[in-house]
Amino acid sequence: MKIIKFNRRVCYLHFSTLLLLLFFISCSGQEKKKTEFRSETNTPKKFQNKKYENYDLIGNVKTTQWEIFNYDTSGNTNTYYYKGYTDQIDLNFNKEGEPFLVKLVSKSIKAYQQPRDNKIENIVYEKEPVILLTSSSIEDISIDYLTYSSKVDPVTNKLIAENKYIKYYYNKYGDLQDYIITTGKDEAPRYFKFAYKYDEKGNWVERILSEEFYDSETPDDKEIIQKIVRTITYY
Repeated sequence: MKIIKFNRRVCYLHFSTLLLLLFFISCSGQEKKKTEFRSETNTPKKFQNKKYENYDLIGNVKTTQWEIFNYDTSGNTNTYYYKGYTDQIDLNFNKEGEPFLVKLVSKSIKAYQQPRDNKIENIVYEKEPVILLTSSSIEDISIDYLTYSSKVDPVTNKLIAENKYIKYYYNKYGDLQDYIITTGKDEAPRYFKFAYKYDEKGNWVERILSEEFYDSETPDDKEIIQKIVRTITYY
């Protein structure tokens, strides 16, 4: 029987080298990895009619309630300055897909009155949201899905992959998943991502839009721009 003798010093050196290799691998894994951008489909959604397309709804929708959180928008009323606002929208459809009842309430996320001395440290925010707008008119409902058809090439009937400044990437449902904005100048591109949750009919019931910063030292550095929650019922 052949006896194999181990050199402990050599084994120790090999073991130390292995530990160092594992350390470097783990450290490199902490670096910010860019999203792999690709479209899962180029086929547009199929809507029952133009009204449903206007609100990005598929199927025989009966009612839908929207709650839209816009975090990066600011403005002012006659009395208040506000940072961010929410839109609460109720839409009822008849069986032909025509909206016949609508309600809109816009509220501030943060609101304050400008202090008399104009000092930032003296700003006091309102405890309750300030109502910015109420309406029961279809014309007052402005949602960013009204431009869905602009994403479709009318000649090829496919989702548009890019234009002069923007590249588009879609998920398997035909919803916009990522887009990259370039200005054609020396400025770095801007990366935006959508995250969705869907119901059993294929309508999204939650959508979060965020901007991702790949030049940041923080691996998960991103800014949430908008969040939308929808409750949908069907005929």
